[in-house]
Amino acid sequence: MPVKHALLALLAERDLTGYELKLRFERVLGEFWQLNSGQVYSTLDRLRRAGMVARCSPQGSTSAVHEADGGAANAADIDPARAAFSIRPRGRHALEQWLAAPVGRLRPVRDPLFVKLAFSGPEHVPVVLRTFAQETRRYREATETLQALVARAPMSHSGRVRWLVAEAARLTYEAQLGWLDCVQRTLGQHPAPPRRADPRPLRSPAHRAAEGRGALA
Repeated sequence: MPVKHALLALLAERDLTGYELKLRFERVLGEFWQLNSGQVYSTLDRLRRAGMVARCSPQGSTSAVHEADGGAANAADIDPARAAFSIRPRGRHALEQWLAAPVGRLRPVRDPLFVKLAFSGPEHVPVVLRTFAQETRRYREATETLQALVARAPMSHSGRVRWLVAEAARLTYEAQLGWLDCVQRTLGQHPAPPRRADPRPLRSPAHRAAEGRGALA
């Protein structure tokens, strides 16, 4: 899971509280990915149980309590609301393995727009075109925002990494814009056929006979 390893990478730099981890994660990926506090702390709890991180007193505290050194007795002395977390050797090993491992598969295509398009009928073409026009405006605005972020590559390593992430998002959005344009051109060239009027309902023989007697009268 990327969040787990991202938190390990941040803890490999220094001990951090859950709140600090959230801030640092979003400083790098906040344009594209926000974390909620519950996700951060539940991930840290799983990492603790797996022996990858340990809870400790905050930096600068007068009581240097560390869960990894003192076990359960010292862990009870740590205020959970102010606790910092430190990476353990098992966590560093897991982080190194994750960085070196290839991605197992291509990113799945599960955009809701694809699903809408796949299950729309000819009669839905006008609605689909309006929806895709709205999405085109949204992606264009997002692309213009990202273009300002990637106008010039920074010099520092951390700056270059953030630049590359923003550039990946920009190129992805531009590809999506190209596909949205293709959808609108393709469906716009083949408008939905007009709906046929409902056929007249069939009349029973008794009904036709009654109509005939009325005509003779």
